[in-house]
Amino acid sequence: MTLSPRLSELTRVRNELDRYLRDASLPDPVRNTLLVVAEEILTNIVHYGCCDEVLDTIEVKVDQESAVVHMEFIDPGKPFNPLETAARATADQLVENKEPGGIGVHLVRGLTNHQEYTRKADRNHFRITKHVLSPE
Repeated sequence: MTLSPRLSELTRVRNELDRYLRDASLPDPVRNTLLVVAEEILTNIVHYGCCDEVLDTIEVKVDQESAVVHMEFIDPGKPFNPLETAARATADQLVENKEPGGIGVHLVRGLTNHQEYTRKADRNHFRITKHVLSPE
């Protein structure tokens, strides 16, 4: 999926993502979790990524491998590793934090099994992994 970096695009993307996840026959709790995670990540990209609403686009890639779902969010914003920034915040700082990399990143970490950030070709790549079934 591709979207412009505007909050008004989030409803369309959420609906498309929901349809895709339903078609993949994911259990409702997993589907709902992935929708919350996607909304949090996309909202942060739009608010803090410094993207051009007219010229830039954000890509969302989703794939499922048996009992694992991967989602990757790619944007042309300034380099920003939310995992590194959030690792430095304490619990008390999160409540008062007005900067990117705060409580939302901790939410994403808590709701997913793996997160990874890379910077490739002047674009941020943030990939999350969610297990459909609990790993044994």
